[in-house]
Amino acid sequence: MKPSFLVVLLVLSSCSTLKKSLTSGALIGGMVGGAGGAIFSPDQSSGPKNAYMFGVIGAIAGAGLAYLLHDDPNKPKPPMMLDEPAQTHQSVPLFDFSPELKHIKPEVNFKPVKKYEVPQEKLPPELEGKVKKQFIIEYESEARTLEIDNRTIQISPFKAWEHVYEK
Repeated sequence: MKPSFLVVLLVLSSCSTLKKSLTSGALIGGMVGGAGGAIFSPDQSSGPKNAYMFGVIGAIAGAGLAYLLHDDPNKPKPPMMLDEPAQTHQSVPLFDFSPELKHIKPEVNFKPVKKYEVPQEKLPPELEGKVKKQFIIEYESEARTLEIDNRTIQISPFKAWEHVYEK
């Protein structure tokens, strides 16, 4: 093989599009299959036929393997770090388990309980007034009882936390 052909194969195999991955997988698989068919042929007369047949099989297998191993760069990946923003979620339907209660949206009132300043250490003087202070506000809801037709639903008290910046 010529060195320039190996360079072309390396360039094709490092591409990110599916079409180029399939092309390089088929080329590499065809070359490996054809070389294996020619080398391991039982006799000289069947060498070209075996090289052709195993080259086609290797090309198909290489393209299939490239398709399976192709990593789509446009596919959203989950955040790896805690400080990376997570994907937004839809609101959770509270009463989705029952068709009669599906459209009920109970009103929940929060009252602030405590305000925490973040970070808990004092900022250095060179950052004073240049960055906004962060706060976590703890809220608490009261217990609620919903009367719907012949049903009584008890919502227990719960806590919620809000992360805010000063204005």
